[in-house]
Amino acid sequence: MNASEFKKVLQGAVLGNHRDLESILELYMPMIEHNSYLYGRLDEDLKQYILIHIALNISKFKI
Repeated sequence: MNASEFKKVLQGAVLGNHRDLESILELYMPMIEHNSYLYGRLDEDLKQYILIHIALNISKFKI
């Protein structure tokens, strides 16, 4: 995904497009999973918390 495609997808996600939000989450999933580890194990609750936090607050992004 190039920069202009990313901007378009991000704008869609900010405006509430579910497919665009899914694309953003898929793009960042490796980083989300990396930051979802506690004591060397993947914590699914933490991962879900991060995903929910992103979904609920993406509309606050300034583009």
